[in-house]
Amino acid sequence: MKNIFIVMAVSLAFAHSVSAQKVEITPHYGYQVGAKYNYYGGYLKLKSSEQYGLTFGINATDDITLEFMWAQQNSNVRIKDFQFYPNETELTDVVVNHYQLGAIHMFGYNEARPFIGLSAGWSSFNPDIDLYDGTTTFTLGISGGLKYFFSNRIGIRIQSQLLMPVSWGGVYIGGGGGGVTAGGSILQLNFSGGLIVGLGD
Repeated sequence: MKNIFIVMAVSLAFAHSVSAQKVEITPHYGYQVGAKYNYYGGYLKLKSSEQYGLTFGINATDDITLEFMWAQQNSNVRIKDFQFYPNETELTDVVVNHYQLGAIHMFGYNEARPFIGLSAGWSSFNPDIDLYDGTTTFTLGISGGLKYFFSNRIGIRIQSQLLMPVSWGGVYIGGGGGGVTAGGSILQLNFSGGLIVGLGD
């Protein structure tokens, strides 16, 4: 619920700064591809899982839409460390939230409109176990997809998005008076689809 409030607050501030234009609200659901970070002595892996969220857009021109996106992934982190965890072992469940502000450029003038987009924002990684610290990092995004409009008000949107870099980690594994600290950057690719609801002109 807190994430919905963040989306609404940013969206209202966003909308206030733009003259009256058509607004698009798109709840979406999809799949987040897993990612792995290799370090000296092993690796950390964020497993693939479902993803859901909301995109709020304002059409600045016929071809350009300014957008704010929130997406959440519920996954888990696994580790394989040659010293402490010789087999791949699950460390903790983790909730990942992505927040992106950017723009997409659409092509064509009929019902089907391909698009590409760039965005920037932040991602938060919140482990389920207090032993591991959460982190919030700067994130860049590249997206591409297709909008198909059944009418001026209703359409569908399918897209793929690459989020990069996502710095995360700081996981400490200790034992026998020693320990390993691991953390780094990963790339996250997702695929999603949703229903576009248009408001305004």
